[in-house]
Amino acid sequence: MQRSPARSWSESPHFRELRLVAPAPVPWTARVAAATRVWATNPALLAALLLVVAIAARAAQFGNPVVQVDDEFYLLTGDRMLHGALPFVDIWDRKPVGLFLIYAAIRLLGGAGVLQYQLVATVFAAATAFVIARIARNLAGPHGAAAAGVVYILYLGMFGGEGGQSPVFYNLFVALAAWAMTDIARRPGFGARGFTLGLAAMLLVGVAMQVKYTALFEGLFFGLALLWLGWQRGVGRGALLAMAAAWIAAALLPTLAAWGYYAAIGQGDAFVQANFLSILDRGSDGLGITVKRLAWIALCLAPLGIAALLGRGLARPAGEDVRRLLQGWAIAAIGGVLIFGTYFDHYALPLIAPLCVIAAAWFGDAEAGLVLSSTDGRFRIPAGLATMALITGISLLLINDNRRDRGWGPQVEQMADFIRPQLKDCLYVFDGEPALYQLTGSCLPTRWPFPSHLSLRRESRAIGTDPLAEIRRIMAAKPEFVVASTRPDPDLNREALGYMTALLARDYAPALEVPVGSRSRIVYRRRPGA
Repeated sequence: MQRSPARSWSESPHFRELRLVAPAPVPWTARVAAATRVWATNPALLAALLLVVAIAARAAQFGNPVVQVDDEFYLLTGDRMLHGALPFVDIWDRKPVGLFLIYAAIRLLGGAGVLQYQLVATVFAAATAFVIARIARNLAGPHGAAAAGVVYILYLGMFGGEGGQSPVFYNLFVALAAWAMTDIARRPGFGARGFTLGLAAMLLVGVAMQVKYTALFEGLFFGLALLWLGWQRGVGRGALLAMAAAWIAAALLPTLAAWGYYAAIGQGDAFVQANFLSILDRGSDGLGITVKRLAWIALCLAPLGIAALLGRGLARPAGEDVRRLLQGWAIAAIGGVLIFGTYFDHYALPLIAPLCVIAAAWFGDAEAGLVLSSTDGRFRIPAGLATMALITGISLLLINDNRRDRGWGPQVEQMADFIRPQLKDCLYVFDGEPALYQLTGSCLPTRWPFPSHLSLRRESRAIGTDPLAEIRRIMAAKPEFVVASTRPDPDLNREALGYMTALLARDYAPALEVPVGSRSRIVYRRRPGA
């Protein structure tokens, strides 16, 4: 066979010169995502990461005994429970007994209790963030879900949650209940698994209610969601009614158990008055202050709220039941905050968890973020990182502002060091830090050691006694030391303030004045012979 003559490639009319082309640079965001993927996808590593973030975000307040006045009182009550005091009977408050049991358990860890409760609260915050990240995987990829957990931790500092406020603890139980509910919603059918997970969810809500009763509203939503899911998936009416009875019983069990204990020892009336009636009798701070507080909450929540709205449109394919459940959880949490009024900043803490879950899809979206333009080109900061940076900056400013306003450990410890060696009877803190009872080891001069309960106007009809009469009884015992303030709270009961001002001027002399945050506290000592 005749062979054709050889021809080099260079002789081909179709020859094109080959050139090596450098690959396009991989965006830095993709490199970071690849490097951190193992942390976002491995549950153990994610849990460790969230714990480190929680410690770093909250360490500025570690050891500070006056992070928040509520924390001071919870620790005091928990400590005195270990010495036989009974909440609502020996120490009055309207918070559920479960919260005080947590603090009593913390006191078993030893030490002064301050650092211990703050570390335990940090573990709770990290655990809640982990559960949030697991729930968010239904709506987002691993990075968006992990970012939701991190943002939750950072956002706590926006609303005074850097210490041991009750939602820092009860958010974990509610988030666990939401996780169980999500598992029910995303699986077909209902059956025994749905009933059992529903039972666990409602029991978790019941435990949360014994930390703070506002969990009731999220629990009501979860209960209705269980009924809807069961009905939609073919559970018969009779079976569904039986399940509903069991779910309601599980949710009420912790509260009924606490009530039953108090009734058994003859203190059922004290339990009912403190837990259920007092909140109805508490006064308002006035429309102007209420609106101002609500506006502040809305302003601080705006970044997370916007992220949640954007996340709704970006969520990965998830069952419609799952999507409705998680959005309904957020709405129920918002309703629980709005219906109670008052609107202190920490009242917004329960909203952070469900909003972070819904925002996770936006946090993890590859195209979402903050774009910075310059002559050298465009630089994009992913939405999750941008949100973390923004919230970190704001929360650090607010935490520092809290320290300046509420004070720092050495300031209060100076008062305690002055009082402790000279104390022969019960100290009385009329307007000041309840931590002083704990720091000095003082006995309690009243069932109402939280100063605001006796001194504030809004509490005058809610505490189950006449506050002025109780103040007169305390002062009739002639306590050696009384703590007051150079700048009284504007909401102080005018009659109580007038009585104390006159009595202190007549029978007491200022022994020590210490600046505590934005105010100065005065330690008054009884005049000889007075």
